[in-house]
Amino acid sequence: MLRHLTALVLLPAMALAGVTFETDARPVNRAAPGSSYADMLARITPAVVSVRTAEVIPASVLKRYSGRIDPDKVLQDAQTGETLLPTGLGSGTIIHPDGYVITNRHVVLQENRRSVANTVIVQLADRREFRAKVLGVDAGTDIAVLKIEGKGLPYARFADSDKARVGDVVFAIGNPLDAGLTVTSGIVSALGRSGKLGMGMAFEDFIQTDAAINPGNSGGPLIDFEGRLLGMNTAIKSGTGLSVGLGYSIPSNLITAVALDLANQGRVVRGLIGVQGEDLSVAEATKLSLGKAGGVRLVVVSDEMPAAKAGLKIGDIVVGLNGKPVENWNEMRLEISRRRPGEVLTLNYIREGRGALARLTVAERPLDR
Repeated sequence: MLRHLTALVLLPAMALAGVTFETDARPVNRAAPGSSYADMLARITPAVVSVRTAEVIPASVLKRYSGRIDPDKVLQDAQTGETLLPTGLGSGTIIHPDGYVITNRHVVLQENRRSVANTVIVQLADRREFRAKVLGVDAGTDIAVLKIEGKGLPYARFADSDKARVGDVVFAIGNPLDAGLTVTSGIVSALGRSGKLGMGMAFEDFIQTDAAINPGNSGGPLIDFEGRLLGMNTAIKSGTGLSVGLGYSIPSNLITAVALDLANQGRVVRGLIGVQGEDLSVAEATKLSLGKAGGVRLVVVSDEMPAAKAGLKIGDIVVGLNGKPVENWNEMRLEISRRRPGEVLTLNYIREGRGALARLTVAERPLDR
């Protein structure tokens, strides 16, 4: 049977006399609720870019290995004439008409993952390419800000990620697997994801989504139903390396805080009060009548730091920061990091069953902490 199959030849299709097929040429009624997101996506996709890193191949090397370098694997810089060997691929979003672009830090690193690539190329949806300057990167959140020379560029506006809810419709846009500009859709699956994800970032507060995210999507936008930038697609949890419906995006409010510092001063300024904490168990929180609000027990209070100077001690249970309930250590640490040095914080805490209030002045967090 297999021998006969190998001899099969596909013949041209022949028209059947008298048979016709109907076509309804009307466009989809996009005014009907939920029928199409095309108009919204047409407005935002021009702001989505591909981000490539590359190494310059010196002319001497190019001459020496002429004929042995695959021309399909190299790029030619139209501005400088240099030959480039691509080393990495990701996505990004233009967030200002003057050419400010956000992406992931890991997208613009060299192959050794230790330093920023010397050559970063940004390609727009209209295929224009720009050499990008890396204004700054932040290892704590895996955010990078790039600058390309342009005016009046299409750009995305940020949404308020604190107002996102589980079940909201979202879209992931980028260049997955170098397939070209691609849109996938899903919902917000969870909020405030951190730890136990293996991301290795110091400050994690991910939006989880089931919109398909694959290698190459990193740094691209997660868009809400209104076409606003809700997050930056950063990682997936998968046993295969491809999407299984567990994607993670940095929320927009964290992006804006970090991106402003990187764009204006090349580094992120964070607050520090000199404590480390641990989450309370449900039983402990219930015993203290905290319920779902939780709380954080201080396990380290560093000498000569703001918390110690304000009288806080190991064992104190922090339940509020500036009047807002504190649910866990990751949330508290992230909230403190967002504060500017010199800002005054109020902490509500419990010591030996009694409530107390501390006021302290935030210090600046060292860059390596």
